[in-house]
Amino acid sequence: MGLLSKMFGARARVAPYGLWGDDAEQLAAFEARGAEPGAPRESEFFISFTSDVKAKAAADVLRTQRVYHELVEPSHDIPEWMIFVRGYQQPLVPDFLRETVDLCSDLAARFGGEYEGWAGLLTAEEKGGE
Repeated sequence: MGLLSKMFGARARVAPYGLWGDDAEQLAAFEARGAEPGAPRESEFFISFTSDVKAKAAADVLRTQRVYHELVEPSHDIPEWMIFVRGYQQPLVPDFLRETVDLCSDLAARFGGEYEGWAGLLTAEEKGGE
């Protein structure tokens, strides 16, 4: 969602997990692929920055909060600095997805970055069921 959508309230939290509408849609698509969102899994959340200073400041906050993350320098024609926030063996719902999206969105807003979204990996059992 863009800045104007956020400012004018086009985004809304939806039941049952209090996710933003676009995250709830992505979660539904993930479930349609055979994922059980309550199962422990790996996940990633993406924040981009145009400045190393801003990216490093956001990474410092994550470090002090002991949040798993990786700071990635620009490379291969990608000019942005990236932070990948990682979840290991965490169920996406009921709380982890909402809380981590909020954390990443807040860091992006605070340090002049852009929250880019999230991805969940299928578990071994889910891959076997395809």
